[in-house]
Amino acid sequence: MASNFISESVLGTDLTPEDCETLCQIVEKKVLQKGEVLFEPDTVDGNLYILVEGKLEILKVAGPNKTIHINTIKKGSLIGELSFVDGIAHTMRLQAANEATVLILHHDDFETLGTQNPALMFNVMKSILRFSHQLQRKMLYENLEMMRMIQNQGKTQ
Repeated sequence: MASNFISESVLGTDLTPEDCETLCQIVEKKVLQKGEVLFEPDTVDGNLYILVEGKLEILKVAGPNKTIHINTIKKGSLIGELSFVDGIAHTMRLQAANEATVLILHHDDFETLGTQNPALMFNVMKSILRFSHQLQRKMLYENLEMMRMIQNQGKTQ
């Protein structure tokens, strides 16, 4: 069952059905209730998350009781991919918008798997980089659109 979730996610792009089955053996499934926090900013957990059901909100913590909604993550997305790769702390809070299910790939388990199956490790890393590259392109496009709107607004006044 989890192998289907993996194959249908961004991670599954570069993986064979056998690779998905192998990963399925080392992932952990976690169900989050609405409002439950997956991780907080400035924490390091070494995990890669795959959202397989529900939605998660990316929140900027602006104070003790204040958050700013940044975006909503949908089914199939990777979460925590940069921290998984470089070990640097998360910068945002991730919180369930509704009941959500994630698969958790622990970094240590992945490294152990990589010594046994380097091709699988390479393909997972390739999927992570592709996802990050697409996200970077999307953010650049949105930034350019926002700048264009601001410039056009100044011309109409």
